[in-house]
Amino acid sequence: MPNIPAQAAAEGLPNRDAAIAKAMLRLEAQINDLASMSQIMADLLNDVLHDDQTRDEHGYVRMRVSVDDMSNITFAWHNVASRAGGLKNAFYAASNEGK
Repeated sequence: MPNIPAQAAAEGLPNRDAAIAKAMLRLEAQINDLASMSQIMADLLNDVLHDDQTRDEHGYVRMRVSVDDMSNITFAWHNVASRAGGLKNAFYAASNEGK
């Protein structure tokens, strides 16, 4: 959802600052998507890495992860990494707006 008060405030800035502020505001959807996907990944990991597993004499835990769970975790992991990289690039591109 667009941040209307912030967009209105950006209108009153000098040209280059206004361009940068508007570019940063366009990152809102990417930031929210990354936050949502990282929560999905955390939930998937929490489902698999719970604390009620038995530890051996060295403190190690043996886990069995289903193929489906591993596939979902791997997808989420790579999706979050990809979104984070894309957001990083978009952030630096936004800082060059108005040049």
